[in-house]
Amino acid sequence: MSWLSRLTNAFRPDRLDDELEEELRFHLEARAEEAVHRGANPQDAAVEARLRLGNPLHTRETSRDAKLLPWLESLLRDARFGFRMLRKDSAVTAAALASLALAIGASLAAFALVDALLLRPLPVYQPERLVQLSTWDERDPHENYTFNYPLFERCRQATRGQLELFGMSNQSPEAVVFAKSGGVQEKVRLQYASGNALTSLGIRPALGRLLNPSDDLRPGAHPVAVLSYDFWMRRFGGDPAVLGRWFSNGAKQFQIVGVTAKGFTGIEPGKDTDLWVPTMMWSVPEDLSDAGSYWFIVLGRLKPGVTAEAVRPILQGVYANFLREQAAGFRADESRAVVDSFLHGSLHVLPAPNGPSRLRETFARPLWILAAVAGLLLLIACSNLANLFTARALAREREMALRISIGAGRGRLLRQLLVEGLLLAGAASVLAAMFAAVAAPSLVGLLSTSDSPAYLDLHPDWRMLTFLLLACTAATLLFALLPALRASGVSPHEALKSGGKQSVRSSALRSMLAAQIAFSFVVLFVAGLLLLSFRQLTHVNLGFRKSGVVLIGVETTDPNPFAKIYYTPAARLTALQLVDRVREVPGVRNAAMCEFGFFSGSLMGENVRIPGRAPGDGGIYGVPVSPGFLETTGVRLLEGRTLAPSDFTPTPSVVLVNQTFARRYYPGEDPVGKRFAFAERDRDLPQDIIGVVQDVRLQSVRQPAPPTVFVPLRGLNGTLAVRVDGDPWKVVPLVRRQINAFGHSVRAGDVTLQSALVDDDLVRERLLALLAGFFALAALALAGVGLYGVLSYSVVRRTKEIGIRMALGARQSSVVRLVVREIAAAAGIGIAAGLVLGRLLARPVESLLYEVKAGDFWSLALPLTLLLAAAALAAFRPAYRAAKVEPAVALRNE
Repeated sequence: MSWLSRLTNAFRPDRLDDELEEELRFHLEARAEEAVHRGANPQDAAVEARLRLGNPLHTRETSRDAKLLPWLESLLRDARFGFRMLRKDSAVTAAALASLALAIGASLAAFALVDALLLRPLPVYQPERLVQLSTWDERDPHENYTFNYPLFERCRQATRGQLELFGMSNQSPEAVVFAKSGGVQEKVRLQYASGNALTSLGIRPALGRLLNPSDDLRPGAHPVAVLSYDFWMRRFGGDPAVLGRWFSNGAKQFQIVGVTAKGFTGIEPGKDTDLWVPTMMWSVPEDLSDAGSYWFIVLGRLKPGVTAEAVRPILQGVYANFLREQAAGFRADESRAVVDSFLHGSLHVLPAPNGPSRLRETFARPLWILAAVAGLLLLIACSNLANLFTARALAREREMALRISIGAGRGRLLRQLLVEGLLLAGAASVLAAMFAAVAAPSLVGLLSTSDSPAYLDLHPDWRMLTFLLLACTAATLLFALLPALRASGVSPHEALKSGGKQSVRSSALRSMLAAQIAFSFVVLFVAGLLLLSFRQLTHVNLGFRKSGVVLIGVETTDPNPFAKIYYTPAARLTALQLVDRVREVPGVRNAAMCEFGFFSGSLMGENVRIPGRAPGDGGIYGVPVSPGFLETTGVRLLEGRTLAPSDFTPTPSVVLVNQTFARRYYPGEDPVGKRFAFAERDRDLPQDIIGVVQDVRLQSVRQPAPPTVFVPLRGLNGTLAVRVDGDPWKVVPLVRRQINAFGHSVRAGDVTLQSALVDDDLVRERLLALLAGFFALAALALAGVGLYGVLSYSVVRRTKEIGIRMALGARQSSVVRLVVREIAAAAGIGIAAGLVLGRLLARPVESLLYEVKAGDFWSLALPLTLLLAAAALAAFRPAYRAAKVEPAVALRNE
């Protein structure tokens, strides 16, 4: 018989039994009929047939084993029996199923995010051979991943034949207008790439061609673009006629020449790129020859047989020569220490199989913490179920004793109980997959900012399936193995003698309960740290008003903005006129121009020279603004005066400074009226301090205000800050219309709320706080259910003992103490162990905290109070039931 038939018969044993019965009857009848033909009477013939056939039961069982897989049939029988046992206690099974599904689902969702963002290699050819270049500056020690084009060209020439280098800009949202779209602007995620970038990655075209090295020969010479497959399908419906179609990006026109193969969405996990254009089409052509303009990253593919260690010395030599050339242009009075630290810069060759990702840099540690806490939640659920299975095993001691008495081996009983656990874990895994399918995309949404939606490929694959199977197996072993070992090792004599109602052996329950409380305390402790930290961050004084302020980009339509718009006296006066126009819009309370808004991601660094200080010791940030900026953004003027239109001379020389600037450079003095200078490469620009403003956090809620000066606006391009009354989105269309009608080659750009930029800065902290709250509630619920189940079981098993104590005069309070005492001891051990584990786990979390320490009072008091409150609620009903036990009823039932 084929293995397929045997496998099929294992799933239909009743039908097989009928077939065997019919076959056995046929053989008996055939042999009896043969005997009758030989002259025997029918009764003797039937007896002879049975004797010749042998033992019918043995014959049938032998034939049955030959027609199916006995081990599989036995396993299926155990599964059917286990299902009936789980269904018998449907309420308890449902609670156990829900808790385990929640824990496995949280773990699966965490793994999906970790895998998609941190572990999974890029979908390109041989991703393990990809590398990324970075530089290290001794003056500001950190990895710098951006390069300038002249240095990139030198590195590419020096390593040609060993390393195929290519550059790609950071992906940015761009406004484009496609042909035949009626002039409607669309936001696309665009990336500038070297001509050899896509081919070096091993990407093939699905339509047309990709970028090639000839597209990188001269600036602006090849206005071509390549679409991603997903964008092609989403925007153009997969229309092949997209080839040759044009679109505009500002004043530039691009022609679509190809579509990448399906599955490639870019090199940066977390961001989905829509189209690629050559680096030679960069919006600022001067950057292609400017050694001081760092605007793209450099990656490369190692040639076969070449290692990163082999090419690094070559690249380091190129970088050292480049630094020496740059140092030759320093000012003559630059300190020797600054020059030496600059020359000690190094170039690194880093493995990049997963591609570069700013989202990964931001969320790597939070996601690992999420995975660890999800694992702890799974341990809590498993310890909860282990208590349940242990209690059920104690209640089934008589059943196990009877099975052993009639010949069942310990392995047979062990398999039966493990199959029950596997059924529960399997059903929970199905629910967990459904939970993760909803939770994981929702978590990706929490990684997004207002202007940069996150994209991660979360489709189910073999990696997620493997993790789910491992989680299911591990959970089964964690909560079912020890109870199964204990139940299968029961003594038949003792169990049958006591009628299956032995006194509870609570040592196993206490140990598992202590473990559950320890894990719960750890989750609550870590969650409390993250929630307290988030609360601290949301109460930081930013130094400006974040609500009611709208930021509107002001862009130029001039094809060469640097020729007419930037850094001219006329542009400054035009900017003041635009601000006056916007102030006239109904609903606008105030307006001002700034070169970049708070928390916008842009900063203007300046070196200052303070009289009486050594040159080069003053690094500060400058914020170019127009009159009315302080009133619009809510920044308080502490002393002196604010900027006035009369300060916007052809060469402005007045500034406002913040408190940090005043404390650092003029300690104990009044800075108003003092003079310092901006240190340019070829000259110093004297500045007079006319006022002091409060400290303002420029880029991050976490970072204290740096030394900052507010200087007169330099040009027309920038950001318009508008303070409005009521709903800002009702005023925005009116303001945009006013800007577009203003003329002077300007138009309204992107619109965002100041509050949205501040909220974007707290995306990571908000994600951690939300997940911490969810895990804390889940841990409390699981701990409460586990404590309630153990206490309820303890009261039921000790009803006779409690009845005797009550009959002998014990008070209700002493009975309650009796019930709770052992559990309280386990809780104390669990909390102590949880505190130790929590302090260990808090170490990797501390770098994410803000003004919160693991040893603070509230850091310890919050989880302890919540856990004790959950324990008290869980213990109330079992203790009340124990106190109300009637001695006569309890003893009569026994």
